[in-house]
Amino acid sequence: MSNILIAKAIRHRFKAALSGAALEVDVGSGLVAVSVLDVAPAGWVVPDEKLPALYVFASAEGLSHDALAEVERRLFLDVVLMARGAGDPMDQLDDMQLLVEQTMIAAGGFGLARTNRLVSVEIAQNQGAVLIGTRLMKFEIAFGVTPDDPSL
Repeated sequence: MSNILIAKAIRHRFKAALSGAALEVDVGSGLVAVSVLDVAPAGWVVPDEKLPALYVFASAEGLSHDALAEVERRLFLDVVLMARGAGDPMDQLDDMQLLVEQTMIAAGGFGLARTNRLVSVEIAQNQGAVLIGTRLMKFEIAFGVTPDDPSL
């Protein structure tokens, strides 16, 4: 046993892969680095000078106890993509989505997971209101642990 939850380690490796990828998108006036935010923006409002940006958070975890010797866990990580108001925000979101997908394909299972796959992409919402210029990518990452130890 360790004091690190495997899901935490995967989330940190997922975010580190994106941070290390040096993602850039064209905002109409040339390429700009995509900021990888450490904390969720309050009310999803990010200052324009920090855009384009993305944020990673764990939205859910599913468990399956089908086998006696292992618990299969599915960690759901969401990546919120936020475009800058300049240029074409939809183009920026498309470009960021492609870069995130390519980065996650290259990252594989981070040395811990069986699968790392994109399961959906949708326009982000805040209290039911659609946030134009914001997209939500949902990844499912499957891994196994012993029934009595979810740690790394």
